[in-house]
Amino acid sequence: MKRLITILTASIALAAGASAQTMSDALTFSRNNYYGTARTIGMGNAVTAVGGDIGTIAINPAGGSVSAFSQFSFSTGFTTSSSESSYTPSYAFDGSPSYGASFNDSKTRMTVPNIGLNLTFDTGSYSGVKSYNFGFLVNRSQTFTNIVSAAGSEGRTSITGAFATAADGMPGNILGSSDMWDSGFGWNGIAAYDGGLVNYNGDAGTYYGSGETKEFDPATGEYEYGVRGILDQRVGTTTKGSRNDMIFNYGVNVDDRLFLGINLSIPFANYSYSEFFEESRSSAASDFPVTAEYWDSNSKTYVTGAATNYERGIYEYSYKADITGINAKIGAIWLPADGLRLGAAIQTPTAYSINERWYVDVRSEFGNTSYNASSGSPTAETSYNFRSPYSANFGIAYTFGRIGMLSVDYEFTDFSIMKFSEYDEDFGYSYDDPFHAVNRLNKLFCGVSHSLRIGAEVRPVPAFSLRAGFNLTTDPERYYTDTDGFLVYASDYDAYFNEYENGTYKLVKSSKTYVGEKAVSFSFGAGYSSPGSFYADLALRRTTLPERYYQAYQSYLDGIVSPVVRSKSSLFDAVLTLGWRF
Repeated sequence: MKRLITILTASIALAAGASAQTMSDALTFSRNNYYGTARTIGMGNAVTAVGGDIGTIAINPAGGSVSAFSQFSFSTGFTTSSSESSYTPSYAFDGSPSYGASFNDSKTRMTVPNIGLNLTFDTGSYSGVKSYNFGFLVNRSQTFTNIVSAAGSEGRTSITGAFATAADGMPGNILGSSDMWDSGFGWNGIAAYDGGLVNYNGDAGTYYGSGETKEFDPATGEYEYGVRGILDQRVGTTTKGSRNDMIFNYGVNVDDRLFLGINLSIPFANYSYSEFFEESRSSAASDFPVTAEYWDSNSKTYVTGAATNYERGIYEYSYKADITGINAKIGAIWLPADGLRLGAAIQTPTAYSINERWYVDVRSEFGNTSYNASSGSPTAETSYNFRSPYSANFGIAYTFGRIGMLSVDYEFTDFSIMKFSEYDEDFGYSYDDPFHAVNRLNKLFCGVSHSLRIGAEVRPVPAFSLRAGFNLTTDPERYYTDTDGFLVYASDYDAYFNEYENGTYKLVKSSKTYVGEKAVSFSFGAGYSSPGSFYADLALRRTTLPERYYQAYQSYLDGIVSPVVRSKSSLFDAVLTLGWRF
């Protein structure tokens, strides 16, 4: 059995001409990276038991009922995403990858992470419900900004070989036809053939990549594929967008000791992802001979073209998604003793509706320029439903009079319940589940993510505050060992899905464990509160994200791993909040 040593969590240049709907995308859409006001960010968002600030409402709905005043606040700032990436060429499954030089990228975007209004009404009662509040805010819960690029030299495989593997089994009579994009075959294979990156080998009866070589082995009676020369390869991905939650809040204050709240939240997100891959020959042209056989739509046969050589290939993929959803959250804050605060909140799974669009573009260049070609798919569009995880927050805080506060939060999120579903307008939910495989991966290879948040606030003088925060969040992705002791990651299970499902290959469930990478952030902040109604806060936060590994294109030769990109990313946020109490 071919073993994928999959430290890999996603694939670049591997979109099969189809939409997202992968475990990686489910995690992307579901993860939280709370923003809020500058005060809550400065305290590391450890505010489950704190309340009083508009930014706390997104984490604990009871936070809106703590304040004795109505408030309006507006937050603005910027986010900078930075990455350091390196590239390793193809290597044997039993070998160790050797990464080359690092490439650094960054992107900065202006943000409005929070804007909100919270109205508090006094009931006039001396006991029981002493006040209630209505709140409305828009709060950012995730940013998708990221950019990754890397390059290296490759002498074992070519992206054109991966596309040729994807094209195998495609009948020639669909190629070049007006309905080839609706044929049911993967768009990568169609675009690669139509754009000159893939050719037909009539002797072997299979497709082969323009960047490959094919040689007949008399001993086996079969053609063998490989790369005799050196290719210079360059790869990159860019993600953009954000997720914001439109929150409607109601809360009550009971005896100034118990604060209760409920949120109805409408998350909405725009997400875009693009990737490119470029390779060009670095060694002699004779290392990359091509004698193409093309499907001739007139004669209905493959026709042999003239000999030439492969010079360069470019692949691009673009994907966009518009996402809307709905969830609810309830929470409470209890003051059992002076200075001590306990808080808890639980959020239901979010029901999302996702509409996505995507297309692929391919270009090729040859020594004989008359064979240069390009191909672009139409823009496809599809819609489906997605259920994200539920989560629960627990917090404890202690206030030292008017001097300061220390707060600790714990949050867990169960990613194993993530589920894609298809909705048929005529018959409701489909019984022929097209998402069976990815939902199975979600259940097996995603688990509970744990978050620890710690925050502190000190007031050296009544009008000024200094703040600091720390966050640690574990990765929910997990892996297994099989009966032979090999590690099995989600992509391994996906590659041999039928074999695992029918029991040919088996997981040892008792040895499952989490990948172990963690996201860590540190934040600092300061605040000013005037004797009147105005207040202002500033926060700075740096988040280091888990190291990720991306496969540049699909491994298609037995025993050989296609190039891998290793990337370490971080986010830097600066947020300014201006607010008024009334």
